[in-house]
Amino acid sequence: MLDPVLPIAIYLALGYLFKMFFKDNSKELVEFVIYFSLPAIVFSKIYPMDLNYETLKLIFMFNTIILANLALAFFVGRLFKLDKKTLATFVIVATFGNTSFIGLSYIDTFYGQDYVVYALIYDIFASFLLLVSLGMIIINWGSGQHVNFKGIIKSVLFFPPIIMFFITIFAKGFEVPAFLIHTSEALGATLVPIAMIAIGMKLEIKNIFYKLKLTTTAILLKMFIVPIIVLILFQVFYTLDDTWSKTTILEVAMPPMTMAVVLAIKGGLDERLAINALVIGVLLSLLSVTGFYYYLA
Repeated sequence: MLDPVLPIAIYLALGYLFKMFFKDNSKELVEFVIYFSLPAIVFSKIYPMDLNYETLKLIFMFNTIILANLALAFFVGRLFKLDKKTLATFVIVATFGNTSFIGLSYIDTFYGQDYVVYALIYDIFASFLLLVSLGMIIINWGSGQHVNFKGIIKSVLFFPPIIMFFITIFAKGFEVPAFLIHTSEALGATLVPIAMIAIGMKLEIKNIFYKLKLTTTAILLKMFIVPIIVLILFQVFYTLDDTWSKTTILEVAMPPMTMAVVLAIKGGLDERLAINALVIGVLLSLLSVTGFYYYLA
């Protein structure tokens, strides 16, 4: 049953062991993924794709799901009567999923690279855009900082996969040489091992019991409750037979986003709570995401 996800577990373990015995190279590996692997996947998957009204509908649906998740997380956080800093941290880790590094890895593992395009659209035009806009506003609010709208716009415009998306849209009007397609496919294939090894290097086990009740609540909300709600809604109003609906549910079920945790820490939020949610979420996803996959299959 766990055969498809075992390579991901091995990559995580290799990254963690490398950090323990040598050093943490996750920063360099993440930069490689952001500047090479992700743009390569964007090009190789978006170039042959027919972008139409259906794509816009998917983008709208993905954003609606994340915004509903955020509203639910804020409501639950208020029930706990959290202070502003802790509430902002809770909302961030309970809303934004790791739809890029881990999400694309799972979709590639379970469904193959042909279906990574749905995860790409979810990640770039929903998770990432909402994180660097609304997410940054929440982080700044929680830490009492001024909202830097200029910095937010700059983060969006200069994010390498976003740049590659517009380059790809322009390139769709031309015949691209086959070797460029093959090169982008080969570079894109590096995403899964490099991204998961980098995540493994970032894992910290020592603070695993810090604010465990709050961490558990955030993870249950992010990785189980919201995906189950989306699954039920899809079953009623759409279908669970199409691969795009399956990939959407898996993306919704992803653990807390690494980039969101990094931004929360840089923004002065609760560092240990954010890291704890990330660690437990990543480890738990090996079973939870696999469980969703087999249920949908």
